[in-house]
Amino acid sequence: MSECRVMAENMPLLLTESLDPVQRELTHQHIESCAACASEWEATKETWRILETLPTVEVPARVKQRFLAEISAASEVPANVVPFRRRSAARWLAEAAAVVIVGGSAFYAGYRATPNVGLKPTPAEVTAIQPSYSIAESRVLPAASISPNIEGRPDIQNVQFTDASPSSQQIGVSFDITSHVTVTGKPADKSMVRLLRYVLENEDKMSPSRSRAIDWVRATYSRVDNPDPEITEALATVLRNDEHQGVRIKAADTLQSMQSAMTGGTRDALVEALKNDPNPAVRVKAVEALAKLARSGAVLDPDMVDTLRKKAAQGDENVYVRVKAAEALSSIQPR
Repeated sequence: MSECRVMAENMPLLLTESLDPVQRELTHQHIESCAACASEWEATKETWRILETLPTVEVPARVKQRFLAEISAASEVPANVVPFRRRSAARWLAEAAAVVIVGGSAFYAGYRATPNVGLKPTPAEVTAIQPSYSIAESRVLPAASISPNIEGRPDIQNVQFTDASPSSQQIGVSFDITSHVTVTGKPADKSMVRLLRYVLENEDKMSPSRSRAIDWVRATYSRVDNPDPEITEALATVLRNDEHQGVRIKAADTLQSMQSAMTGGTRDALVEALKNDPNPAVRVKAVEALAKLARSGAVLDPDMVDTLRKKAAQGDENVYVRVKAAEALSSIQPR
C-alpha cells in the first residue's frame, strides 16, 4: 500500500515528464501490475485532458488590483524573518502542475460519490444552468449544451454519423439512448400529472404493469383533496381501450374514488363501459361509480339517465348491475 502511495505521488510528475528515467520506468511497471494504480493513472490522465479543454478566464480588474495591493503591503519583510530561496522557474511550474493534477485527479475519482457544494445561485443563474428537462421522443442538441462527463453506462444504440452543415464545419452524431430517470415532486405538480397520464395511457415496455400503476395512482391521488382531471381522463382512456378486463375493472373502481375530478369525458367512458363492456364485473364497477355520482348530488346528463333506466329494466343483465342502476336512478335529484 505504501508503494501505491509513492506511485500516486509520481503520477503527476510522470505526466509532466519530471521523473528521471529510472523512476519513470519503475512507475510504469507498477501501474501495469496494480489494478488500483492503473485506475488512478487513467483518472489522472483524463483529468489532465479535461483541464486542457477548460477556457481561460480573465481575472476581474478589481480582484487583480486588490491582490496586487495586498502583495505590495505584505512585501515588507520583518528583519527577524529569514526569506526562502527562490526556486527555479521550471521546478516551480512542474510542482504547480503536480498540485493541480493531484487535486483534479481526486475530484475526478470522487466525483460520482461526492455531492456538489458551492455558493447558492441566484434564480437567474438557476434558470441558466439548470434548464428544464424535456421528455421527448427525439431532440437535437448543440454539443455545447451536453456535459463532457458521461455518467454510468448508458445504452447507446443505432448510432449514425452525419455532416450536418459542411459550410460551417458542423458534424452530427445521432443515436438512441436508454437511461434511468427518477422524477420527484408533489402529486399536484402539472409535470408530474402529465408524466403519470402518459404512463397510464402508453403501456409499451412499461414496468411495472399498468394494473400496478393504477394501484399506485389510486393510493396516491385518493389522498389529494382536488385530484387533477387529467388523471381521471387517463383512467377513462384505459377503461375504453385496455384489452385486459382486470385493468378495466381497476380503472373503473379508481374513477369511483375520484368523483371530484370527473370530467364529461370521464362520465362518458363510464356510460360506455356500462353499455358495451363484455365483462359484467366491469359493468358493475361502472354502475357503482355512476350511482355514487348520483348520490353526491351531481347533475346527470340525459344519456346517462337513459342508460341507467335501460340497465335497470334489462332482463338479461347482471342482477347486481340492475340493482345499482335502480339505486342510482332513485338518488337523482329532481331538477
